[in-house]
Amino acid sequence: MTEEKFIRFSVSLSEDLLNEFDKIRQLSGFETRSDAIRAAMRDFIIEKRAAMELEGNRAGTITIILNHHGETGVMDQLTDLEHHNRSIITANLHIHLDHENCMNILAVRGDMGQIKKLINKLNALPLKYIRPTLTVPGEEIPK
Repeated sequence: MTEEKFIRFSVSLSEDLLNEFDKIRQLSGFETRSDAIRAAMRDFIIEKRAAMELEGNRAGTITIILNHHGETGVMDQLTDLEHHNRSIITANLHIHLDHENCMNILAVRGDMGQIKKLINKLNALPLKYIRPTLTVPGEEIPK
């Protein structure tokens, strides 16, 4: 049996994020940060690989959380993306969470290739959180 080789790397993040990560790590039973990060990376790979492999007609939501005061122009960039993707964005719900943070929920429907392009463009924006949830359209759900 071949011994697995581990590689060390560094990550820059806020103290608040690290403290929250450590709390959840301990509550989840992970003995070390490395164990928890490996599990999180596996989840990330599995989730993103599954999303990239989706094809055909899809429907769902893309939930976005952003600080509309934090990054100059982020709301304009988001609005531009929405306008340029009218063929797949069927609705937008904008919710004020607090003084600085908003949640946008985009309802999407259409070709998965176009939805993936939209998600990739959203990933390039300075947003706090992006979570696509996609499924087959209603007529394709088995009875």
